Order: sequence, then C-alpha cells, then structure tokens
Amino acid sequence: MSLELKKALYHISSLVDLGQEVTSSKNFYVKIQSVLYSIMGTFLANRGAIFVYEKDTGALIPLAKKGFQKTEIPMLTFSIEHMLPLRKNEPCRLGGNGNSSALFYGLKEELLQSGFEIFIPLWVRDEFIGAIALSSKFTEEPYTPDDLELLRVIAHQIGITLSNHALFINLSEQLDRNRKLYEEMRRIYHDTIQAFAAAIDAKDAYTKNHSQRVARYSVAIARELGWSESDIEGIYIAGFLHDVGKLVVNNEVLNKKEPLTNQEWHELRSHSSVSYKISSKIKFPWKDVVKMIKHHHERLDGNGYPDSLTGADLSEGAKILILADSFDAMTTDRPYKPRLELREALEELKKCLGTQFEPRIVAAFCRVLDKEIKGELPEPHILPHLDEGFDPSIISEILQALIEELSE
Repeated sequence: MSLELKKALYHISSLVDLGQEVTSSKNFYVKIQSVLYSIMGTFLANRGAIFVYEKDTGALIPLAKKGFQKTEIPMLTFSIEHMLPLRKNEPCRLGGNGNSSALFYGLKEELLQSGFEIFIPLWVRDEFIGAIALSSKFTEEPYTPDDLELLRVIAHQIGITLSNHALFINLSEQLDRNRKLYEEMRRIYHDTIQAFAAAIDAKDAYTKNHSQRVARYSVAIARELGWSESDIEGIYIAGFLHDVGKLVVNNEVLNKKEPLTNQEWHELRSHSSVSYKISSKIKFPWKDVVKMIKHHHERLDGNGYPDSLTGADLSEGAKILILADSFDAMTTDRPYKPRLELREALEELKKCLGTQFEPRIVAAFCRVLDKEIKGELPEPHILPHLDEGFDPSIISEILQALIEELSE
C-alpha cells in the first residue's frame, strides 16, 4: 500500500471509527454528515450520500448527502434481492456493462440518474444496513484500485457504525417501552393498594383516610432519616396496608362508643395478626413490609401486641409505623375518645419516649414537623392533616425543647 494511501486511510479511519460515542451521541446525524464530507473530499467527488436501509418499507433513505438540492435525491425503494448480485461491502462501478443483472438493473438506473458512479452496499454479518454512493471525481480522473480498496475499508467501518447506532436506538426504544410499562404497572399497583386501604378505612366511620395519613407520616419520617427512595416506597405501602386485618373485625366493635369488653378488645387486637396473614401472601419487592405491618402495635418496652417484642427486636420501619399510627390516633376523633390538640399530642410523645416510641424516631418526626411549620419543605406531609387552629409559635417552642432533650 502506498504512503499516500496509508495517510488517507488513517485520516478517514479517525473520522469513521466513531465507536461507542456515536451510539449515544445526540449529534449522530451531524457526525455522519461530516464523515461523508471527508470521504468526498478524499476522493474529490462532486456528489455523495450515505443511505440507511429501512426494513419496514424496503427503502434506502439518505442519512447524509452533499451536492444535491433538498428534493433532488429520492429515496430508493427496492427488494433485498437487488443487492444479491453485489459483493458485500465491495465498491461497485455503476458505469459500463458491469453488474448488469436484472435484479440490480432497476436500482442501478436510479443511481445513475442521480449522478452516482460508485455504489457500496453495507453489510454487517448477514444483515443489509445501508449503502454509500459517490459521483465521479470533479477532476474527471477514474477511481483507481487503491481508491476502491480504501472505500472498502471505509464501508466496513461505516456499516458497523450504522449497525451499532440502530442497535442503540432499538434498545433505547425497548427500554422506554419497558419503563412506560413498569410505570403503568406501578400506578395500577398503587391504585389497587389505595383502593384496598379505602375499603379498610370505610369500615370505621371515625378513621376515614387513616391509612393514607399513616403512610404519608411514615414517608416523611423515613425521608428525614435518609432512607432510599425504594425503601421509602416500601414503608408507604406498609402504611396503607397496616390495618388490612380490620376487614374481619366486626363493625360494631370498630365503631363502639362505650368501653370494649375483654372479648371485644381481643377481637380488635387480632387485626395485627390478620393483617400479617393477609400481607404475607403478597410477594412485595421491598424489605420488611410484612413485619412492619404485623408490628405496628408493638412497644419498645415489650407491652405491645401481637408478639410483645421489645425495641431490640423491632425494625426501624416498624418503629416509624408505630409512631405514625399512634400520632394519627391521638389527633383523630375516635368513638371512645376525642382527639388531642397538637400540643397535647406532642406532650404524649414526650411522655412515652423510650417506652412506646424510639427517641431517634420521635426526633426525626419533630424535625419534620418543625420544618413544615417554618415552611422549609416543598410538600408538607403532616400539617395539612391537622387542625389549623394551633399556634405555630407555641408548638415551635415545644418542638425545640423536645429536640434539644432528645439530642442530649
């Protein structure tokens, strides 16, 4: 190979070996156009085009072109059999009597009418990808054997580039379809969970939207503690489903205004175990959801139910749910007990530190509530569900004192 040819090959290779960058670049078409300009400059061609093959329509579509008016170069429609007389990635001279097969003749005439002299079909393995077409040189010199050899090498490189880009586009489209399908399935999943929670809350006339509030409080606390978004979604689901066992509890027991009998208390408390039995049949994609649901009425001191666990045996998620569920119960009217004011509820949290509630969880809850009062969070999760009649300054003082006590 001559020194001039080696230099030309090096120069073209640096342009057409686009590799991984081309598969992901938004400037793919601009780069392909630049490659075409370099090829035409190297061979002094007046006109040129790089075509991509569209399988669905059987058309060669110009991906890049030069030397034509906008509407001058048409798309070339043909069957794949038109390429069979040509050798893969080998330059074909369109003039003269070469390649006069009837299969190729119609496409050859279209190419000649468009002013092309050289045509190179691009193949990668056994797949037809596209083509390169060049006009004669403006010097009127013929294409030499060295020119054709260089074009063959270039054709191989461009074929791989176009194939990689097509694979990248197909993969991106498939990923996008899968993402949309996942989001749709996730939406349906969440809608189903929320509808289920609404059915639970509907049994108790005094706790409408209780499950939704517990879920939102739990999310706020978990996010303050630095949980990952995936784990936050898990506790969100646990919050919605923690009372699913109430579906089997008698309505008269749930809505009874008088003190419950021992038997009625036993039936009411059974909902935690029933919630566990129901939720354990579901394969959740998040960790500890079933345990959080089962243990939302446990206490740190072991006096909770259904398993009388102590703080060491409870997950952080369960401790969050215990607090969220209890706080909502405190600040919501119940048939047997009117709701507490926010100030009173915070005092109750303080009173039960270390026995019912984990101090670290209470501290996180107080920080969230303090940020919401000060307007420091873009989307409040707790205050919108509370009575707006409280005095923020008084509550802030209590919160600050509680936060300081917890930090000691």
